[in-house]
Amino acid sequence: MELVSLKIEDMSDYGKASKGVVYSAHVRIHDIESRADEMVTSLSDTSWIANLGAVEKVSYAARAERTVVKLVRLITERVDNQMTTDFGEFMVSDSAQSLLNNELDHNKVPLAELLKEKISGNPGFDFHTESSTNFIAFGEAKYSGEANPHGKALSQIVKFIGLKKDIAELTDLQHFVSEPAVNNTLQGIKAYAAAFSINNSDPQLIIQNALKSKFIDDLLDFPELYVIGVEVNA
Repeated sequence: MELVSLKIEDMSDYGKASKGVVYSAHVRIHDIESRADEMVTSLSDTSWIANLGAVEKVSYAARAERTVVKLVRLITERVDNQMTTDFGEFMVSDSAQSLLNNELDHNKVPLAELLKEKISGNPGFDFHTESSTNFIAFGEAKYSGEANPHGKALSQIVKFIGLKKDIAELTDLQHFVSEPAVNNTLQGIKAYAAAFSINNSDPQLIIQNALKSKFIDDLLDFPELYVIGVEVNA
């Protein structure tokens, strides 16, 4: 996975005002098979379970055991067959989370699929991290083999905020983030990440379109927002 660009945006360039910091990023995946291998390795590492309490340890171990098998099958079958939406969204989630971890010093939270026991159509955010500023970043990932689904990712975040999906997820997230991050979330101080696949010869144009989108307006009051385009060269 190649980092093509990462910067802090001046939202006045897009005719908007932001109360927080808005990051944009563009990553490119050159080799899906290699990326799939990295995802399998990451999934297979369940060392995060060891730090949990006794009840949480057995509960999450049971969930992860079943889900890892399903996700690994999903990934490896993609290597032999065509790209699927489920695999694509999982890859976008994992790539965005890895970017935040590697480039912006976020701590990774186990992917939502490992916590919710359902590998597709999860009724909540797709991925989470904790920023170095102790904000939980709630991430939504969208994949399309033809379109550029930035609007879907942004509008889904807004919808989930309205439904208080982020607050509802604290029951699980509290085991993987710091106490200050939980307290910030309870006070409405949160971050969000919209990650989406890019299918265009001008990826920067698509990222700019996301930043201009009407769907981003409701997210500019939060302290941190991440707009992440994932270009896939299949």
